[in-house]
Amino acid sequence: MSVIKLSGEYVKQGFTQVDNVFLSDYLASAGGDEIKVYLTGLMLAGSGFDGDFIAKISAYAKLTEARVAECFAYWEKQGLVEVKQDGVFYLSVKSPLPPVIKFNAQKFKTFTEETTRIFPDKILTPNEYNRYFEFITTSGMDINAMLLIMQYCKDLGGGKTSTDYVLAVAAAWVKDGLLKEKQIASHIEELETYSEDLKLLFEALGVKRAPTFDDRQKFSSWQNNYSFTTDAILTAARALKKKGGMERLDSFIKELSASQAITSAEIAEYVENKQKTHELCIKICKNIGVYYGNTESAEEVYVTPWLRMGFEQAALETLSKYCFLRNARDLESMNQMVLKFGKKGLFTEQDIASYVDRQIKLDEKIRAVYDKCGYVGPIREKDRENYRLWEEWGFDEEEIFLVAEHFSDKTFPLTSVNRTLGELHNKGVTGAENVKRHLDSFGKKQTTSKDAGGYEKHQYSEEELKKAFFNFDNWD
Repeated sequence: MSVIKLSGEYVKQGFTQVDNVFLSDYLASAGGDEIKVYLTGLMLAGSGFDGDFIAKISAYAKLTEARVAECFAYWEKQGLVEVKQDGVFYLSVKSPLPPVIKFNAQKFKTFTEETTRIFPDKILTPNEYNRYFEFITTSGMDINAMLLIMQYCKDLGGGKTSTDYVLAVAAAWVKDGLLKEKQIASHIEELETYSEDLKLLFEALGVKRAPTFDDRQKFSSWQNNYSFTTDAILTAARALKKKGGMERLDSFIKELSASQAITSAEIAEYVENKQKTHELCIKICKNIGVYYGNTESAEEVYVTPWLRMGFEQAALETLSKYCFLRNARDLESMNQMVLKFGKKGLFTEQDIASYVDRQIKLDEKIRAVYDKCGYVGPIREKDRENYRLWEEWGFDEEEIFLVAEHFSDKTFPLTSVNRTLGELHNKGVTGAENVKRHLDSFGKKQTTSKDAGGYEKHQYSEEELKKAFFNFDNWD
């Protein structure tokens, strides 16, 4: 093919741009490829392009040449182009050619007559009839089954009689394997039985409108695909009253199914626990000093996993207060703290409260050491570790205070305190009197040189050092 141009009729109409009729009557039912080919070809035709237009459109639309040809065949069936041996001719969208219906006219005679009866005030275009015929043929659906669907859509009311809507309903049921007249009739009867249930459901949800086909489909899916009873669905709906309608309920039903909360009792318990989790999350955020307008993500990412680890709600609330005191004032910092408590096996409020009390008392002891040595500043985690180590070495509060007071004139007293207590431990010095005596000896011994902190300095040869040190990996 080497020719692509506007037909005389199209030129006479004077359209070289996209007509609104195309947008309103043809755009919605066409596929993306078909639309790209139509518009690109229209552009070339209007510009007087002379050459291999199939290859040109293929390059523009990023489609194979075979696919471009298929798309033009589609538009020919819609009556908007005419494909001839020497090229493609665009026709006016306001007076398209009647589609060539390649179907058995006698086979669809009854369908055409019944369609007129179902839609007495609606005249279907040849293109619409062609779409019905093509759908019935390609899907394998009974003609009477399609007529039942058309009648059902009309009975729904609310303008649900468009060809697009009817075919969308039919396509949804084909996916469920509903092709025969008896199957469609049975399914419609089943959907109709939901009418009273849907009224109750809408009342529970606080929805003030008439149920649609989609609503019935969802309700049917919840019962048949997810095994929820009507009572269970109503229980779930009451938890979402005026909170998103059917779309939100559909998501919630899937959430319940994933959590294996199927019965009314299970759903009620799930909803209750979800509310408690929500309230707990708000308390935790308040305790650590953060605010979220919507806490759903915080509940999902942090609070719910914490509860699943085994933490009591009261334990997490207590822990959040402890995190605030320790300057862990966001959820991720608290999460790190929660994981540490989990590793220690502290999951109950009593266990955590006991641990926190011990930590508070420890901080009070460290603060007293700070006061003795004249240090001013926040309590550091390293000092907490050191104090625990001093207690493991067997030093009591009086002995530690003596050492702290001894270095009150130092710029960095805590380093000297820790080093001196280590020296006392290594030498086996215990008891307040012995500690005091040892501290008093600083500065009196002149047998060895000392550094500025009063500690003995020794010089060792390289050989002596090699003999003195051993593998600390094996040191117990």
